[in-house]
Amino acid sequence: MKLPCPALPAFLCCVLASVGASGQPANPPANATANSTTSVSTTAGMVKRVAGSVTLQRAGAGVAAVAGTLVHVGDTLRTGADSAVGITLADDTMLTIGADSELVLSEYSFDSTTHDGGMLASLWRGTAAVVTGLISKKTPEKVRVQTRTVVLGVRGTEFVVDAGQVAR
Repeated sequence: MKLPCPALPAFLCCVLASVGASGQPANPPANATANSTTSVSTTAGMVKRVAGSVTLQRAGAGVAAVAGTLVHVGDTLRTGADSAVGITLADDTMLTIGADSELVLSEYSFDSTTHDGGMLASLWRGTAAVVTGLISKKTPEKVRVQTRTVVLGVRGTEFVVDAGQVAR
């Protein structure tokens, strides 16, 4: 099997290994608050690792993403050349977005008590590696990844999606 980028699997494995388990960083930013009392929220997860230039677009404003930045439903993450970002969602799903990529967390809900929820990540360009969490274990059909040409239903626990590059 020929992979689109020979270095991609090694790079994604390194980034995924460095993301680690979910949880709050040792010194969370002042705007990062734990959501332990509310089991369903628009806060979906947290940026765990950033390499290079990563922008988080929310409500028309773009900010540089750093470790500890909260990720909300509707946020768009854009990575520059030679950049990547690792995100851990509330259900322990890990998303690693590769260089020159754009991903929108279109839908996300998770109930930490019942493990009910769903996810739709829209990968408009570039690559993403996914290690699924608790939602997929309970109801794998509710975890989906969308590209410009297809919506993928998840049936495994680890996979890589390459949406290709399109003009910005």
